[in-house]
Amino acid sequence: MKKRVKSLILSIVIVSFMTLLLPITSKAGGFDPDYYARKYPDVANAVGTSTSALVNHYINFGIYEGRFQNEAEEKAGTPLNTYVDVDIANQTVTYVQDGVPILSTPCVTGNVSLNRDTPTGIYAVYGHVRGKWLTGPTWHSWVEYWMPFTKGGCGLHDANWRSKFGGEIYKTDGSHGCVNLPPEIAKQFFDLATVGTVVKVH
Repeated sequence: MKKRVKSLILSIVIVSFMTLLLPITSKAGGFDPDYYARKYPDVANAVGTSTSALVNHYINFGIYEGRFQNEAEEKAGTPLNTYVDVDIANQTVTYVQDGVPILSTPCVTGNVSLNRDTPTGIYAVYGHVRGKWLTGPTWHSWVEYWMPFTKGGCGLHDANWRSKFGGEIYKTDGSHGCVNLPPEIAKQFFDLATVGTVVKVH
């Protein structure tokens, strides 16, 4: 019993810490915190009912547990009817809304030749930042639209330093793992894919 209580307290501390590190700057796309708290009282009892805590739970646990983020998804019977699709082989990013692709663009994913592949899997956007410096060991780049989706810091963002997207660029001149989008279309994805939006990378 003591171990269970300690584990629950640790989970709450971790989620609270992540909430501080990953501030929610906009309403989650498709995520309904009132629905989530009502539907999953076990979650509400464990992490509380604040929007940020519930979104963090959904991103880190709910997606993998098959939980729904709103009533419409529950009625549809699938938690993935609205999502961002990142197709590495075809170098495209597509926004699918209620099962229908409504926006698509060529992209550039992680540099394969340097083992910086964009990680595949099912994630969710956990940040929605307008204007940010992306800094690493060998880069310091300004982006207008930043939408991180992996714990390792990979995200969707504009890349104004690129003149071409798509094709086989990623194989030898790809990113450090992020998904580079053309500047002129990145804003449209930013407006659609907000915090909580599922990202499928394959």
